[in-house]
Amino acid sequence: MDAHSPSTLFNLTENDRQLLALLQANAREPTASLARKLGVSRSSVQERIQRLEKAGVITGYSVRIDHDRIQPTINCFTMTSCTNKSYTDVMTTLRKIDAVQAVYAVSGESDFIIHLATGTLGELNAELTRINMIKGVAHTASHIVMETKFSRRLSV
Repeated sequence: MDAHSPSTLFNLTENDRQLLALLQANAREPTASLARKLGVSRSSVQERIQRLEKAGVITGYSVRIDHDRIQPTINCFTMTSCTNKSYTDVMTTLRKIDAVQAVYAVSGESDFIIHLATGTLGELNAELTRINMIKGVAHTASHIVMETKFSRRLSV
């Protein structure tokens, strides 16, 4: 098994967890500052980051954008049920839709929860229509986010 296989688990140390939490808060924080906060040497932090990257624990770095500051965003969560054995085809099509932010496989009455983000209700309506027309989508129920009360970043 290679290090990037989802079935390969990486054993995190407490220092790894602390480092990952600091990087999630600010991936651009200087290595020297991270080292001071963790009470280890700068080279130790650099080696640890390289080890986590090589193992596939750190898969990349990104910028978090407050879309409401540049354009109002309408977020919608769509509960989606698929016809038997159509999951792969549906997922292939969903990956091509830019408005789809994430797809979660869930238990219960639905197969997936699709997170959509658009700039207008008209765009959202068009994307929901597009999703409902995907071969293999049997049923959807959409829920528009009226307000985000709070949001947490995922932590380790």
